[in-house]
Amino acid sequence: MEENKTPENTTVDTDSIPAQQESIALGDAMAGVFTEPGDTFEAVKRSAKRNYWLVPLLILIVVSILSSILVTRDEELVSEIKTQQREAMKKRFDEAVKDGKMTREAADEQLDNTEKMFGGSMFVIFGIVGSVFGVLIIFFLKALIYWGGLKIFKGTAGYVDIMNVLGLTALITSIQMVVDTVLAVLMGKLIMNIGPVLLVSQEAVGKDTFTLLANFDLINIWYLVIAGIGLAKVSSLKNSQTIPFVFALWIAWVLLSTYGPFSMFTGR
Repeated sequence: MEENKTPENTTVDTDSIPAQQESIALGDAMAGVFTEPGDTFEAVKRSAKRNYWLVPLLILIVVSILSSILVTRDEELVSEIKTQQREAMKKRFDEAVKDGKMTREAADEQLDNTEKMFGGSMFVIFGIVGSVFGVLIIFFLKALIYWGGLKIFKGTAGYVDIMNVLGLTALITSIQMVVDTVLAVLMGKLIMNIGPVLLVSQEAVGKDTFTLLANFDLINIWYLVIAGIGLAKVSSLKNSQTIPFVFALWIAWVLLSTYGPFSMFTGR
């Protein structure tokens, strides 16, 4: 009877053995966005854990709610918001009157009724609800746009991979929101951030130019760079592909929200 023997010189191809997936801890991933973003997103891509986006997104929602409450408790900022809302509604009603869709009396009455409806506690409630749904809609829509756009570059990232990148980088957005809210309250101006708007006023440069400059928040620029790095790591692409892609989409949004049809949704 022959014994089963393994030759001593037999080698094992370790490349053919699947590597065991290890999950980077959520806390490490959240900290790594600030310290080692490249390595962190590579670890997230390889990780068996798939919901790194959830907790950071919840943090952003909480910060958004608190920011909305602080803004709605500041009389100067509330007055500015209501003035902007009234101007936007009046412009739409004036166009409706001009097109013959409603009379001037009906337009004025509807304008007054709308102002009463959104006054008092309803103003605070709509602010909070709007901030929550705004965060969610922007998050999932942006993830969808990035996921589809990166297919152009033959990126390998799945939709959840994109969500993980945007979720973790949302921590930077949370910092941006805190800083912008504090600056707005301290300076009594709704549109305020660490950028050119600290040095100029809307009266000096005009509404459109001021709105354009308001988009160049340095913290937001930081966010875009880190998001580009993250998308490269989870998509097996180069930073030289994803970072320009992220900035191109951002510039397109800036132009559309300042001069294009989406300006009505930004309140500008």
